[in-house]
Amino acid sequence: MADLRWRPILFECPRTGSKVQALLHEDTTRFDDASYETVSCPACASFHFVNPHTGAILGALRTKPP
Repeated sequence: MADLRWRPILFECPRTGSKVQALLHEDTTRFDDASYETVSCPACASFHFVNPHTGAILGALRTKPP
């Protein structure tokens, strides 16, 4: 049986602005800084592409408008 390890990641939902915690599979050898993983968001019930190293959301604005 495979040894499955999970690690938490914190990101901000681009739709609601809420801080969200999710679990990502702990396999650091297959990720680089430009890779993203699909994460189910409990804040908006949608999916986001999250960078597993930085928590950045693909396509999200870097700064919030005033």
